[in-house]
Amino acid sequence: MIYRIGIFIAVPLILSSVFSLLTIEVVASQIAESNSIIHSVTMVENTSNATGAVSSNNTIILNAAEVGEAETAEEGEAETSEEGEDVTTDEDEAETAEEGEAETAEEGEELTVEENEVETYRWVDSNGAENPNLNLISDTEYTIKIDNPTDEEHELIIDSESDGKTSVIAQSPEIEPGKNAEFKFKPNQVGELGYHCEYHPDQMNGTINVSQ
Repeated sequence: MIYRIGIFIAVPLILSSVFSLLTIEVVASQIAESNSIIHSVTMVENTSNATGAVSSNNTIILNAAEVGEAETAEEGEAETSEEGEDVTTDEDEAETAEEGEAETAEEGEELTVEENEVETYRWVDSNGAENPNLNLISDTEYTIKIDNPTDEEHELIIDSESDGKTSVIAQSPEIEPGKNAEFKFKPNQVGELGYHCEYHPDQMNGTINVSQ
């Protein structure tokens, strides 16, 4: 009888110990997996060292792009309205309202078309940034590649300003519509340079930061 009671007491204790050991092992395994995931994420974040428009093989993409029109349709409509009001004056009392409206429409259409022919252009890098700042290393040669899908001719000029004077230190070939070009550029000075388009300097321009 005592032997049977001992067996009944021992079996639950053994089973309880086994389950406890299994639980501890599962928890330890989950903690190890969590640490592995955290370490993996940390490694991915630390390996990120983006350099903007400059690729790992020292290639710079600066494509020409048309980004919009200088005058909007609303501005054109506003000018149309003003021109129409000027046509209808006290001196033109002989003209009918219909004739005045006809002249307004014709003049407004001509003004709108002429104003909307003015396009806006930008340099765009491989990330889609417009007129990006370029971070370069001195005494390092870079290849600058340019595509021109626009209807205008473009030419990239790199310049340096010193004592209030701007001088050209590098430039691309002239790039006709639908064409592309590339050229080498090696900055040999530390500091700030500029770049722009020969034909659209107010629209297509940016800064080059050169460090050692």
